[in-house]
Amino acid sequence: MSSSPAQTVTDREQAVTALQRSLDVYLRTIFSVSEESCRAKLNDECWSIIEVAEHVAVAEHGMYRIIELSTEKTTPTDYVLDKKIVLGGTNRETKRLAPEKSQPKGRWKTLAECADAFRQARVRTLEFAKTAEGLRGKLVQHPALGPMDAHQCLLVMAVHAERHALQIEEIKNSEAYKSYAE
Repeated sequence: MSSSPAQTVTDREQAVTALQRSLDVYLRTIFSVSEESCRAKLNDECWSIIEVAEHVAVAEHGMYRIIELSTEKTTPTDYVLDKKIVLGGTNRETKRLAPEKSQPKGRWKTLAECADAFRQARVRTLEFAKTAEGLRGKLVQHPALGPMDAHQCLLVMAVHAERHALQIEEIKNSEAYKSYAE
């Protein structure tokens, strides 16, 4: 019998609400982009919208996978980390380098394919979040953020999609994007 703490209603509601909200925000952002303009980027060092979309889809699947591979966590829950994830995850001033596995490599040909891959992965994540037990007692090794519990990884997944929705909005507000839209 596991000694991991039960998944509380509050934790479950927090994760499901955050995941659903970010799914809605992300898809609303991406669906307003045409296939012609999805190649727009802020500059040569930045990803295009389709590259961001590919990264988000791959990262969603990858983070779900690391939850599946979690091990038993024996340390107390770090609620301060929960707050850092929720409050800091969408801060676009702090730049992060994506792990190699989730960098864009042209896995899908269209923005619609990227959006569908993300949507399918997020629906799976949401179904998991609605029924999973003991997430606070599962240790996840996030490739960019380090050790956390599985509940916190769900929070990261939610803010990750929102963070990249903001990135896409930055691109959509750029002159480069406007030149594609003309």
